[in-house]
Amino acid sequence: MKNDVMAHVRSGGRLISLYAELGGYFTPEGELREKSFRKFVRTTLQQKSAKEEAGQWLSEYLDHVLGYLDEKGMGSVTLGMFEIAIDESAKLGIDEVSLSPSHMQLMLAQRNIIGRIEVPAKCDAGGKRAVILTSALEVFTSSGFHDATMEEIASVSGVAKGTLYRYFTSKDDLLDQLLSEASTNIMTRFAGVLSGSETVLEQIQTFIEQWVGYIEENHAIYRLIQAEGSSLRGGDQTVFYEVLISNLPMVKERVVSMDKLDLLKTTSFHTVVYGIFGFVDGIFHKWVRSGMDYPLSDEIPAILEILFNGFVRDHENAKVFFVPPDDSSSSQDVSFDSK
Repeated sequence: MKNDVMAHVRSGGRLISLYAELGGYFTPEGELREKSFRKFVRTTLQQKSAKEEAGQWLSEYLDHVLGYLDEKGMGSVTLGMFEIAIDESAKLGIDEVSLSPSHMQLMLAQRNIIGRIEVPAKCDAGGKRAVILTSALEVFTSSGFHDATMEEIASVSGVAKGTLYRYFTSKDDLLDQLLSEASTNIMTRFAGVLSGSETVLEQIQTFIEQWVGYIEENHAIYRLIQAEGSSLRGGDQTVFYEVLISNLPMVKERVVSMDKLDLLKTTSFHTVVYGIFGFVDGIFHKWVRSGMDYPLSDEIPAILEILFNGFVRDHENAKVFFVPPDDSSSSQDVSFDSK
């Protein structure tokens, strides 16, 4: 059987074109753009010369996409995509669409999840929860996470210890909630980034600028997590950029999708992302050591210059360490998905 599901470049065992395609059907936050996906399915099915061919294409396509999204931990969106695909195929009179048993189990599992009722949060009389979180951050920053105590947090918060435990079960729970709040704030700030009409390079620049601004405004919790990250929660290193990446599950696909002018090298996505965040983190520590006596945003031009153009003045004589594979490459393990 000829596999013409999509033209693609194999690199590191992944489908680069699949990233670009899915990037157009999802927001960076991982929400499905239903109209775009429905239009794609309908148009592609209509282009097939026979119903049997259309059903075969859709079966193979669903196996590719559902499997990929499940691997990414995005099983919750697969049911919506599956239902759209089946709806469009039924409208065109396509009677036979097959799905592997594992993917059928995934669809059934997602359907069972739907309808579960989320328990509403406890009533927070007088905003005590927010006060406790703010006080906990203050204590964690001044005393260090491991030396901080619930008694000290209760004292700084101005609440009884019993009241503190009604809101948070432990120091770890407090830290988890601080990270959750930070994650929400990050998502609010970055919701529009990677969604506009700018070029991919302009949007990456905006992303970096916004990230530096966020760190400057929230340097206390950023410094806490960076300082304690290697030993928090039983060795589960939690740093801000991991929170950001996990809450923007389709950011890689969106970046590839936007690179319509082929401006980016096809290299390891995670290596590049962690490299960018690591470089910014180094600038942050330099800023802290200086006493934070100037705006961190003053460093943005230098950050962008180094990240986009490097630090070698004479590019003609610059040493080349990496050459991205051409489109015919099939054996290089340097994909935009490699970790």
